[in-house]
Amino acid sequence: MGCGNFFFTVLITFSVALITYNILISANAPLKQDLPGPSSRSTLLVDPVIKMPLERSRRSSFGKKRLFHTAVTASDSVYNTWQCRVMYYWYKKHKDGPNSEMGGFTRILHSGKPDKFMEEIPTFIAQPLPAGMDQGYIVLNRPWAFVQWLQKADIKEDYILMAEPDHIIVKPIPNLSKDGLGAAFPFFYIEPRKYESVLRKYFPEDKGPVTNIDPIGNSPVIIGKESLKKIAPTWMNVSLAMKKDPETDKAFGWVLEMYGYAVSSALHGVGNILYKDFMIQPPWDTEVGKKFIIHYTYGCDYDMKGKLTYGKIGEWRFDKRSYDNAIPPRNLPLPPPGVPESVVCFISPYSPNLLLHDYDARKALTNNLTSFLALGVFRSCSFFSHFTRGTNSVLKFKILLLLPLSRAREIYATQHPRCEQQFPGSIPMQNKLKLPSSIIFSAGLKSTFKFLVINILVMLKGQMGTLKMFSKLLDVLKLSYCNSQL
Repeated sequence: MGCGNFFFTVLITFSVALITYNILISANAPLKQDLPGPSSRSTLLVDPVIKMPLERSRRSSFGKKRLFHTAVTASDSVYNTWQCRVMYYWYKKHKDGPNSEMGGFTRILHSGKPDKFMEEIPTFIAQPLPAGMDQGYIVLNRPWAFVQWLQKADIKEDYILMAEPDHIIVKPIPNLSKDGLGAAFPFFYIEPRKYESVLRKYFPEDKGPVTNIDPIGNSPVIIGKESLKKIAPTWMNVSLAMKKDPETDKAFGWVLEMYGYAVSSALHGVGNILYKDFMIQPPWDTEVGKKFIIHYTYGCDYDMKGKLTYGKIGEWRFDKRSYDNAIPPRNLPLPPPGVPESVVCFISPYSPNLLLHDYDARKALTNNLTSFLALGVFRSCSFFSHFTRGTNSVLKFKILLLLPLSRAREIYATQHPRCEQQFPGSIPMQNKLKLPSSIIFSAGLKSTFKFLVINILVMLKGQMGTLKMFSKLLDVLKLSYCNSQL
C-alpha cells in the first residue's frame, strides 16, 4: 500500500516537472516569422500553407501595377475617326482612376498617311494591305496593322489591351489577365464546335480538340505583349487564308477575322480567361453594373415610351452606321424616359459638342471638362426630365453636376415659368425651403459648383428621405467637383 502511494507521488511529481519544463522552453523559444519552407526544416513539422493560384498572383503583384497599353486600329474614315475620338476621351477620363492598370494609348491608323487628329490622339501610322488583298473586307487590315506596330513601336508596357473604336470605357480597367492567360470577352456567336469541319483546315487534329479554340475575337482582349508578338503574324496569315477560301468566307462572314484570332491564339497555346463582365452590348444588355466597356455595335430602336422595337425603326434610334459619312449632328436627340441605363450611358458621350465640328474650337475646350461636356449634354429638357425619373441616382448626380449655370437657368425657366420666384437664390425659394440665407446666397453667381449643390438639393427636395441618401449625394458632389477641376 505504501509502495503504491510512493509510486503515484513520484509519477505526479515527474509529470508536473515535465509540463513545467515544456512551458518554460516554449515561452523562451524565438518565434519564426516566416512560413515553413526549405530554410525551416529543423523547426517543428506543421502542415504547409498552400496558396491558391489567384492568391499567389495577387500577393506577388502587390504594390506593383501590371500596366497594359490600349491599342485601337482604325482607318481614316469619318466613321472610324469620330468613334476613336470618343473612345480616347473616355480612356483619358478613367486612366488614372481607382484600380486602373491602364498605361499608354495608341490609335493604329492603317491608312498609311497621317491625319489632323494625330495632335489629339497618340497615333502610329501603319501601311494598309496591298490593293485588292482585303477583297473588300477592310477589317483584314487589323492584324497586319498590329504586326507592324508590334515590330516597330517602342511599347513600354508588358501587356496589350486590344480595343475597338466603338468601345466606351465606363470605369477604370485593371489587368484582368493572369498566369500567362489572356483575358477576353466571350461572344455567343463564335462557335468553334459548330464549325469544326471548317476550322480543321486551319487547326489540325494534332493540335487537340476544336474546343481548345476559345469563343473570342481579338477585342476586347488583354494579353502579354510577347504572346501577342507571336500570335499576330499567324492571325494575319490565317485571316487572309480564311478570306480566300469560299467555304470559310461564307460560313464566318463579317466575324471571319475574329475566328482568325481565336484560331491563332489556340495554335500558339495561349489560353484565355473568358470574362463576361468585360463588356456589355446594348440594347441586349440593359445594365452597366460592374462592366468595364460598352460596345455599341448594335442599332438601338425605341418608341417614346422607352420600349425596344428592334428590327423596326423606332421613334427614337441610334445606330452608329447612320453616321458613316458625317459625325453625329449637334441636335442629336437623347433617349426618352424608360430607355435602359446601358443605352443612356453610351448615348450621353455623343452630346453634340463632344464631337465639335470645329476642330480648333474643340482643342481649346479639351482641358476644361465642365465646358467640354456640358455645352450640349443638356440641350433638351427631355434629357433633364429623363434623369429626374431615372433609377440610377449616382449617375444622375454626376451628370447633373456638369450643368453650367446659364444652361441651368434656361432649363429651369422652361420647366418653371415663374422662374424668378422659384430659381435657387431667390428669396421666395429661400423661404419655401427654409434654408439658411448664407447657403442660398452663396449659390448665386459666384460659383457654378455652389449653385449646382443647391440646384440638385431643390430638385430632390422631398425625394431623399434618408440621411444615407443625403450622405451619398454629398460624396458624389465632392468627387465630381474634384474631377471637374473647377
